[in-house]
Amino acid sequence: MEFEVKDMSCGGCASAITRAVTDVDPAARLDIDVSTKIVKIDSALPQQQLAAAIEAAGFHPAVSPSSVD
Repeated sequence: MEFEVKDMSCGGCASAITRAVTDVDPAARLDIDVSTKIVKIDSALPQQQLAAAIEAAGFHPAVSPSSVD
């Protein structure tokens, strides 16, 4: 699944998001592109739970229009 995180602006942001997601799902695989502000996550957890983890890290994720669960 993909999230657009418009308030992600640097590698530190990407690291914070990675930590937040892997805290709730240690097996999650992430592909983060800071320049496009897209976070791709391969996880068995529901989309809402992953979004909540990103929000808890202080960011505002939106489901990317190109995301397919």
